[in-house]
Amino acid sequence: MTENTREITLDEAKQLYNSFDLIKPFLLSKFTKNELDGSTVTQEEFDKFFEDTIFPLIDYSKTKFLDRNNNISETPTSRIELRNSKDAWLFDYNYDQKDKHFGYSCDISFMLYTKFYLDEFYLQPRMKNLVKKQFNLLDVTPDLFLEK
Repeated sequence: MTENTREITLDEAKQLYNSFDLIKPFLLSKFTKNELDGSTVTQEEFDKFFEDTIFPLIDYSKTKFLDRNNNISETPTSRIELRNSKDAWLFDYNYDQKDKHFGYSCDISFMLYTKFYLDEFYLQPRMKNLVKKQFNLLDVTPDLFLEK
């Protein structure tokens, strides 16, 4: 006698998750909360939100170049801060191969969370792909900067 193994699909799990509280702990052992809530987001949706909502916030006239000591430089450097019209910083990145990095503000993180309900674990790979594509920073893991 052979045993039939049956698996539940994500769509079936979502339906059950939203219908029966009793089964939620079991489903959460098999799927993530983001998957079950239906809050998974594709890279394309994530990128589109950036293009339509976040990138337009950048006021390029308020761009600042920073030196190695985090001071404002009078001449362009590889370290750049992008700010909004209220002069609040949004992004800090460096494309110098010896010190490349990409940081984003709590404001950006909050906007992403309220739109997609993604915690940092799910946000990180999407941010990494976006930074690679939009800023040409390969092998950089974007960081949420709590203070600036």
